[in-house]
Amino acid sequence: MRISTNQIFQSGLSAMQSAQSKLNKTGLQLATGRRILTPADDPGGATQAVHFKAAIKTTEQYQRNTDYAKPKLEYEESQLIALGNAMQRVRELVVAGNNDTYNPENRKIIASEIRQLRSDILGLANSEDANGEYLFAGTCSQRQPFVVGDDGRVTYVGAEGPGAIREVDITGNRCIATGDTGAHVFMNIPERSGLLTEAVVKPATTTSTLDVTKVEVANLDEALNSAGESFRIRFKFPPENADPTIGRSGPVEYQIVDMDGNAVKDTNGKYLGGVYGSANVAGDFVPPTPPGKPTEIEFAGRRVTLTGGPATPADLAANPYSNDEVISRPITQVDIFKTLDDIATAFETPATDDTTREALSQAASMALRNLDSGLDRVNEVRTSVGLRLDTIDTQTELNDERLVDLKSTLSDIQDLDYAEAISRFQLQQTVLQAAQQTYVQTSRLSLFDFL
Repeated sequence: MRISTNQIFQSGLSAMQSAQSKLNKTGLQLATGRRILTPADDPGGATQAVHFKAAIKTTEQYQRNTDYAKPKLEYEESQLIALGNAMQRVRELVVAGNNDTYNPENRKIIASEIRQLRSDILGLANSEDANGEYLFAGTCSQRQPFVVGDDGRVTYVGAEGPGAIREVDITGNRCIATGDTGAHVFMNIPERSGLLTEAVVKPATTTSTLDVTKVEVANLDEALNSAGESFRIRFKFPPENADPTIGRSGPVEYQIVDMDGNAVKDTNGKYLGGVYGSANVAGDFVPPTPPGKPTEIEFAGRRVTLTGGPATPADLAANPYSNDEVISRPITQVDIFKTLDDIATAFETPATDDTTREALSQAASMALRNLDSGLDRVNEVRTSVGLRLDTIDTQTELNDERLVDLKSTLSDIQDLDYAEAISRFQLQQTVLQAAQQTYVQTSRLSLFDFL
């Protein structure tokens, strides 16, 4: 077989370039510590490496999420402990202040301490974490969650409802809440005494002037017996008289009915009701005398104070009852601040006779039950926070183990075996030297050297 000089030179040059390329690749592998420098080196391994790198980044993000959530929950737990201690101190003061051995001056001192504790609790409710975010504001963490109105009442203006709590992922299918809303911790406390009620005017027309000015307990035993029940106060206008000088004039009666419209009786079997103002000849409502003076209506141990009057029925002949009514219903939730305000006010009111002492006893009973309800809520939230912290600790360990496994597997796929690579480098270096020497010797095989 005839081989040309050019072919000999090209073969030698190709051999040297191939050896040099392999040596250079091995050198890059040794420099980077990676077996796979490009996807072409190992397509299957490169694909696996991409998946493992993504899994590692995701898991590291989960770890950063736990690092964010844990200090916030730990700080919340410390604030809840302080809140529980303050409420327990208020409870002790209420028990002490309800003792008959205390005089009005002693109770004013107790009321002063309760108001100071209320101020401390408000400070806890508006506490900020290390990042300057309000702890109990939910997702509205840049806005102070609790504000005090002109009337001294505390209102929650933070986030509420679905999505009110910021949550972070700690696994692919598990997330954890980083806090609790102030509405849940401080405001929406179950009312346990059964004695707190509200009266709401349900006007059917724009001409109604009915207004509720006060709701209170009139008789403790009867109030306890009707705890949890709702009633309606409805108003009946007098029928039209054939005598034009009388017309529609006469007393306007009120009647206490249940929510189904059934008349309610008192303990003596008498239907609850009475007179509330009157109607003139034209049928217009005339307030009780003297005009503007509130009228108290008592039923089921409750006392509702009203001003103004209901609108005259549109068709008196068909229905003498006004469509306007007052609904008396139990308050299902009460906030911690109202409980503290009410009992402080009760202690500031001198209890010098049987009536005022009975009122103080009622206020103390209501406060103790609702304080216990508030303490239960605090303990409930503390338990929830503790469980979340335990979950974070457990998941952090699991994520650490997963990261070790993922990085180990990724290393097996893409990292270099230095012992094998060094041996291969030395071999390739020898091959390159041999190719170079062979090329030199072969390049001398020319007839022109013998001319």
